Amino acid sequence: MEAALPNRVEQQRVTSLYGGTGAMTSAALLMAVIVLMVAWPQISGDRLLGWAVAVLLVQAGIQWLSHRYRQAADRQAGPGRGPSYWATRLAMLSALDGLVWGCAPFVLVAAGQPATLALLAACLAGRAIISITTHACSPAVFNAFATPVFGLLAAHYVLAGGYGSTVLGILWIVVLGYVLWFVDRQSRTLTTQIRLHRENEQLVDQLKHQNLIAEQARLRAEEASRSKSRFFAAANHDLRQPLHSLGLFATALRNGQVDEAGRKLIDQILACTESLEQLFDNLLDISRLDAGQVDVKRDNVPVNAVFERLRSTFAVPAQDKGLKLHIRRSKALLNTDATLLLRILSNLVANAIRYTDRGCILVACRKRGTQARIEVWDSGIGIQAEQHERVFEEFFQLNNPERDRSRGLGLGLATVKRIATLLDHPLRLRSAPGRGSRFTLEVPLTDPDQIQSIAATVEQKVPNLLRGKLIVVIDDEASVRLGMQSLLDSWGCKCVTAMDAEEMLRSLAGRAPDFIIADLRLRGSATGIEAIRTMRAALGDSIPAVLISGDTATEQLRKVSAAGLTLMHKPLKPIRLRALLNHEFARRANQRTAVGG
Repeated sequence: MEAALPNRVEQQRVTSLYGGTGAMTSAALLMAVIVLMVAWPQISGDRLLGWAVAVLLVQAGIQWLSHRYRQAADRQAGPGRGPSYWATRLAMLSALDGLVWGCAPFVLVAAGQPATLALLAACLAGRAIISITTHACSPAVFNAFATPVFGLLAAHYVLAGGYGSTVLGILWIVVLGYVLWFVDRQSRTLTTQIRLHRENEQLVDQLKHQNLIAEQARLRAEEASRSKSRFFAAANHDLRQPLHSLGLFATALRNGQVDEAGRKLIDQILACTESLEQLFDNLLDISRLDAGQVDVKRDNVPVNAVFERLRSTFAVPAQDKGLKLHIRRSKALLNTDATLLLRILSNLVANAIRYTDRGCILVACRKRGTQARIEVWDSGIGIQAEQHERVFEEFFQLNNPERDRSRGLGLGLATVKRIATLLDHPLRLRSAPGRGSRFTLEVPLTDPDQIQSIAATVEQKVPNLLRGKLIVVIDDEASVRLGMQSLLDSWGCKCVTAMDAEEMLRSLAGRAPDFIIADLRLRGSATGIEAIRTMRAALGDSIPAVLISGDTATEQLRKVSAAGLTLMHKPLKPIRLRALLNHEFARRANQRTAVGG
């Protein structure tokens, strides 16, 4: 591309040169008329006619050459017809044109007519100056025209004899030199402008090409990301299915008649499933946060209520590791989501305990104007400055190359960062190797007079109201149906299972269940959303329902949200399902009591 630039610049100069041939001919014909008017009274008609015919022929030749150039440009002439070829041809005609105009003093001025000669000289100078505007882009063409014009005019003055005429002749030579110098400077300036313009065009072309490559790379990256997400969602769903069934069976066995050895074995199974559930839950949290499926419920939250929950949760783990956990009480009242704030602080404290071998962990809240700064300090291993951003990446862990599961999965701080961004609570980290770490979270303060209890938000206690309830389970996996039936039976429920809504309706024979549990993805293209709609349409719109799925794909989460249904993810902890059922039945019992009262 660099090698082609000089040729493109020369081509642009020649194009500009031929683009001015129309103006060149118009100016020549107009000036020729003036010259003929000046010479008319003193010169015979033959001379006038001969000179006029010469001017016309030269201008006709220039226009013919210009026409050929345009034709060649339109059909993009091949080798041998480059810019230099056309510039040379026009320079030859310009030299001929200059000779015609330079001969005017000899042909059109009679002897002893200094006034006529002066007028003619002025016309010739004007004609040459006008040519600067059309020939400046090519000094060779202008020189071929101007040199014979001024040279022959100077020669006429010198040959006329006398001191004055000789001086005038020399002056015209000086004028010629100045004009040639001026045109050369103008030509260099125009050439520079053309070169810059062409270079800018090349840069724009290169930028477009680079943007095209970048866009193609972006599209490939997005497609790879979508493929990864689809693979992850499918693998996540398929892995959750057996884990979900395993947890149900293990819990059902533990609730039955089992000796002490069997109970210990079941506890080991549950511990393994708990570890896997932790991984899936963390991945699910990140998926839901990235999909925008986490609703923020802001309220007036006393920070002590959250701190007390932290104390009850982490006091024993900290003590078991030989650490002191200090949580300073505060009267601050925050405007935030209590559940999400608790999740952030729980992850930060758990992370501090995990990476602190001796010393203490401090959780405190300081008021700063309209903001509260909740700080989590530890005396742990610390973090190097260049890793302060990386610790918030998924699966990044410090000093755990062997990926010891007891030291976490590398998802806690990634979840913390996402939740803090969702709540619009700035999160800062200050740490150095060997000097511990300090995480600071800024939360807006609210008016203490508006304090409301969040005990129901932080801790919920609901009665056991499951005995005798008819609960139906729709799932295309036989192992899941059997596991759910075993679990629900152990809670005293009446359980009916089926593969789809049609089979369930046949089994119920018109009896409305108390609760519907449906898998999100059923056999074929069927979904639990459609199954619940079918059940409600046949047996009553008020039947409570919940969807269970191992799918974390964003589009699936949005479909569930649009349907107005609750989604619980596999592997499902039995205690969560039991709490959900108890809560739903307690709510309905309260509604009936209120209506009866």
